[in-house]
Amino acid sequence: MALEQIPLISLSEGEVATVHSVSGSAGLIGRLAAMGIAPGSKLKIIRKSRGPVVVLVHGTRVAIGHGQASKIMVIKNQIQDREGADTR
Repeated sequence: MALEQIPLISLSEGEVATVHSVSGSAGLIGRLAAMGIAPGSKLKIIRKSRGPVVVLVHGTRVAIGHGQASKIMVIKNQIQDREGADTR
């Protein structure tokens, strides 16, 4: 059974996922990679409401716009981490 890829924007607060792919311009992909959001990165949704989506990645909180979050495809982690994304 293949794991389902979903947009990051579809996750709820507190959910943990692994980045599968990022679509968009080379500039967007490079900008996200510079913030630590690249394929294989584990992240946790900290806040998702009006305004930016806040994720925890590599021990750092990063705010990204809803449009950017919709271009990041993730695979939900089956076991949710109590402490959040282990990003070290």
